[in-house]
Amino acid sequence: MPDCEPLEINDSPRDLMNESELPVPMQALYRRIEALYAYIDEPDAEVCILLTTDDAIRELNKEWRNLDETTDVLSFPMREGEAPEIARQLPLGDIAISVPTAMRYVESCQHKARLEDEGPMLEQWSLLDELTFLVIHATLHLLGYDHAEDDEDKIMREKEKSWMCYLLQQEK
Repeated sequence: MPDCEPLEINDSPRDLMNESELPVPMQALYRRIEALYAYIDEPDAEVCILLTTDDAIRELNKEWRNLDETTDVLSFPMREGEAPEIARQLPLGDIAISVPTAMRYVESCQHKARLEDEGPMLEQWSLLDELTFLVIHATLHLLGYDHAEDDEDKIMREKEKSWMCYLLQQEK
């Protein structure tokens, strides 16, 4: 697994794998993921997060969504349609993130700008911040949130901002 640092996971129900062949701050990202799942009251949620390439995510997008195009993030919920008492016992799902696309988003500051509507969140927007944002976005999808309709989009955007602000505050 190509990383810029070794990743040590101690009895966590979450896996984080980097198959992108690009340097990713794995330990810092993993700490944020753990803090996120504790914050949203899903400390035991099983989630597998794959950091991958544009080509690999395009193949996944083609296979699962019938869209032959690259995307930033895909989520594969496993609790959908299950009764709440059963759902909590199942894995939350899987997430795939294209690291090259995330790197392009860092340069464009697209997601940073979306989060700054009430004032600046960060002076710099790093790959770690972008990957964190994409994990948050995908996690919301795993939990059943969507952004197809305007009212859904507003709720999802508010949660993205609130969760990202929480994680950034934890590091201060």
